[in-house]
Amino acid sequence: MKRRPIRARPAIAALLSMLTLLTVLMTGSASEAQIPKTVDAPYVAPSDQAMLVFMRPRRKQASEVTIRVVDQAGRCIALLDNASQMAAPTWPGKHMLMVITGTAPPTVQLMEARLSAGKTYVVKLRTRVKAKSPVEVQVVRRADQALEVFPPELRELSPAKPDLRKCTEWVAWKSGKIESRAERVKADWDKASDAHRDEHTVHRNDGWTAAEVVGP
Repeated sequence: MKRRPIRARPAIAALLSMLTLLTVLMTGSASEAQIPKTVDAPYVAPSDQAMLVFMRPRRKQASEVTIRVVDQAGRCIALLDNASQMAAPTWPGKHMLMVITGTAPPTVQLMEARLSAGKTYVVKLRTRVKAKSPVEVQVVRRADQALEVFPPELRELSPAKPDLRKCTEWVAWKSGKIESRAERVKADWDKASDAHRDEHTVHRNDGWTAAEVVGP
């Protein structure tokens, strides 16, 4: 008697597919491994990593626009609502980051970060109304601070802890529209003046050491 091949029932097949997808999402690639944060001092960089701190100052008229900061791998490293800040542990080196706002369609802006291990860097992101670039990107530079001190007001603020996984899933869902706009703004970036690129670039010497972040 010839045996018929066993076929998974539709419900079981769907469950197996779901479990496979969850495994992929939970595992991720080695390049996207989670970098531990220092709990007692959330803005201090790990000794072998850099820390990017994104601040969104409070506006009198709260904006419903969400700001997403995304790396070149499409991973969301910061998600900012009005009057919030986030600490994003990041590998040292050179990074091109996308600042994304809006949904239909999303608007993409670029900034660059050149980071050193063991240092913390601060970037302020302000929303603007009726502007071609809806986010003002301001790098808080060490040399521009009084006595080159780490911004003291930041020490008193607790970092937000949004669900970055959902943010990354949203980026993947919108990837087609985001990639087409990213290509256009990258071409504009390459043609921009040195002054424009420098203004939107975090440099290695803009950061603070762990001892300086903690303060006296």
